[in-house]
Amino acid sequence: MAEQETWGETWGQPLGLCLILFMLSYTIGVVQPIMPPMVREFDSSVGFVQSALVLMSLVTASFTPTAENLSRRLGRRRVLATALGIFALGIVVVVVSPGIGLFTLGLAGILGVAGAVLVSTPVALIEAMYPDAMGQKYALVALAIAGVVGSLIGSLTGGLMAFDFSWRWAFAFELGLIPIIWLLVRPIEMSTPSATQPIDWLGGLLSVAGFGLSLVGLSLTSEVGWWQPKGEPQALNFLLAPFGISVAPVLIGAGLICLGLLVFWERERSRQGQPSLLRLGVFNRRIYTLGLTIGTLHTMITVGVQFNLFQFIPAVIGLNSVQTSIAVSPFTIAQLAVLLLLVKRRPQFPPRYLLQAGLVVKAVGIAMLAAVINPPITALGLLPALVVMGSGTGIFATYITSLTFADTHKNQKVEARGVYRPFQNLGASLGRGILGTLLIALASIQIVDGIVAELGKSIDPEVRCDAIRSLQVAIQTLRRSDRQTLFDQLPDSIQPALNGILQAAAVNAMQSTLLISLALCLLCLGLSFLLPKTVKTLEAPIE
Repeated sequence: MAEQETWGETWGQPLGLCLILFMLSYTIGVVQPIMPPMVREFDSSVGFVQSALVLMSLVTASFTPTAENLSRRLGRRRVLATALGIFALGIVVVVVSPGIGLFTLGLAGILGVAGAVLVSTPVALIEAMYPDAMGQKYALVALAIAGVVGSLIGSLTGGLMAFDFSWRWAFAFELGLIPIIWLLVRPIEMSTPSATQPIDWLGGLLSVAGFGLSLVGLSLTSEVGWWQPKGEPQALNFLLAPFGISVAPVLIGAGLICLGLLVFWERERSRQGQPSLLRLGVFNRRIYTLGLTIGTLHTMITVGVQFNLFQFIPAVIGLNSVQTSIAVSPFTIAQLAVLLLLVKRRPQFPPRYLLQAGLVVKAVGIAMLAAVINPPITALGLLPALVVMGSGTGIFATYITSLTFADTHKNQKVEARGVYRPFQNLGASLGRGILGTLLIALASIQIVDGIVAELGKSIDPEVRCDAIRSLQVAIQTLRRSDRQTLFDQLPDSIQPALNGILQAAAVNAMQSTLLISLALCLLCLGLSFLLPKTVKTLEAPIE
């Protein structure tokens, strides 16, 4: 008679693995709603916090292949325990950080390195726990749902914690999860250490430095300027305006130099017959790299549109944060419903056609959303467009993983999934940073120009630029009531027309970002024709 499994074996161990991805997604999701009080406390800017998020995702993605190699060489249990300890240290550093520098070290450096282990371990252990294909498929879907729920809870609770208590409590909550996770996953049988390829540490550092400096430089351009530094160079810190120019091109140039050194270093190693950078593995697969690019770009669109809705709805419709979350939730509900439906019942069509159908549906949803963003705007009026967008996202997410992994070996699956997930986090950070910044910048320009036109006066271009920059900071860091107090200080002659100016600026800016999102969605559709039409096996989706 077979021995009956205990509760821990049946539910506890898988729950612990799901909590790992829940914790990682929560960490990413919680940063955005706590940004305003954090930026005010640090006397920093939204751009620097966004750069920390970009760096965290990039560090995790870059070191995931190496982390998987270490897990096989030293033993997965030992490496996992170390990673959980490092993650706890990173949370402590973030919670006690007195400024943006230490915060970035904790978030991007410590949590990013720990995340490289934590992001791939659940997939590896799920494959060992569920050797049958059906059990493995549903377990991987559970991991995907855990990631979605973690990001959603982070977005919902982060703002409440930040404004009612402190943004630090939003991170401190995770310290309680770490011992629970270890108690749940510790009994899992893990493979013994085995010989693996040597690790190219210098190549890894050059990779992180090259991509990291380049992406951080690009993400800071709106804050510090493309070439000419914003503000007076003499009054700026040397770190923001070295040699009298903006730090952005300096960072981008340094990143490109590191990437050039990386190419030279890898050629030398290849010539000597030594293993390539960080066991590049899946990155050498053309189809994988293409699918990874499409997936990351798609995530950038999705998160960027959602983030902009969270900025737009309170300002134009007047809903609070909880009501806004409810108004936007049909998107996530439709996405999860379609994803679960397609996991259970697979249509008999080539996966690429279904993925392309998802992109077309999503593009239609974005176009519908742009059409309904016209006064009078109601939360109910947004519902059909959000459902269509969510449905298209669910279809896309179901098949992009299978197509991306079409030419990867079976023994690369854990590494491929481990790399794919942080790249989606990177796309999310870029979506908030690029599309979110663009929305606020366009709205600020139109508000300032509308007020000046209503006053019937001309102002100096430098004064106009300063006003636009100040308004951008106010929109990103002040509560709605504080922003209203700021607008109340404007001359009485402008007050009757002010609401119309604010609403018109928000609507035009939102429609512009939606048109850009639509163009990016069509770009994904065009790139998808380079993916294979069919695949040997259908993989479980990744959120």
